[in-house]
Amino acid sequence: MAPWHLRYIPTKPKAAKGGIKTQTKRGALAKTWWGKHWIETLESFPVGSRLARGKTYARSGQVTDLAMTSKGVSAKVQGSRSKPYTVTIKLNPYSKIQLETLTAKLSAKPLFIAQLLNNEMPESIEQECKTAKIPLFPEKYNDLQTTCSCPDYSNPCKHIAAVLYIMAEALDRDPFLLFTLRGMEKDASLKAIGNRLQGPRGKKEYHEPVAPPEPLPTNHTFWGTSPATGHAITHTLPKVPASMIKRLGPIPFWRSTSNFISSMETAYTKASLSAENLIRNYQDEKESTR
Repeated sequence: MAPWHLRYIPTKPKAAKGGIKTQTKRGALAKTWWGKHWIETLESFPVGSRLARGKTYARSGQVTDLAMTSKGVSAKVQGSRSKPYTVTIKLNPYSKIQLETLTAKLSAKPLFIAQLLNNEMPESIEQECKTAKIPLFPEKYNDLQTTCSCPDYSNPCKHIAAVLYIMAEALDRDPFLLFTLRGMEKDASLKAIGNRLQGPRGKKEYHEPVAPPEPLPTNHTFWGTSPATGHAITHTLPKVPASMIKRLGPIPFWRSTSNFISSMETAYTKASLSAENLIRNYQDEKESTR
């Protein structure tokens, strides 16, 4: 038993204004497999009843502020005192080798990137990370560095536990946060993956010149008759094939050995010519029936 001056005395928290309430009042807090796995992992740690108290805090909206960045988690939790407690949570960051390995693995499977960009975590990625000894979820509670400004000597206290539960819903919305919390910046990582997919380092990449904006003709009706021919359908070949594609530039996940811009230019030109032939045939048929 702890000394009398360190013993925890249960207190009732003050109602929080504008707190972050969980979406569910009962049952599972997370909806996705990775959010649920986050909670299952936390509840597997032998940390006593503090997690259960934290879940109650999370459901009642006692967490008033939450920020999750590559530097960790910072949050405010309303307790029994007038001023909310400050909670910080950090996961052990990836080493440089782990970051490079993970970037290579993601680059090898563009489907993973597509799913992450769609805010989905591929289920097979967890095994990929385990094989490469890259932790995706904490394996023990000591993998989390947690602090709280409350007077409770236990760790986790209910305030830390509340934040851990609220994090599950944040992960539901953006699974890449599991990487971000370990120091892997999302934008920088996706750019690095795109560079790997473009080709080996040192290879000079070909970039099409950016096409100038093509002005719309002023005497053209989109759905209507042409003043020159009287026909209901008109078509004019664009001055610059695939002008919009050229303005946007090459995409990072193009897997073909042929140049993306050139391939799109060919496809757009063929489509325009096919459309022109269809319109010409239609006009010829209309003329023959007169």
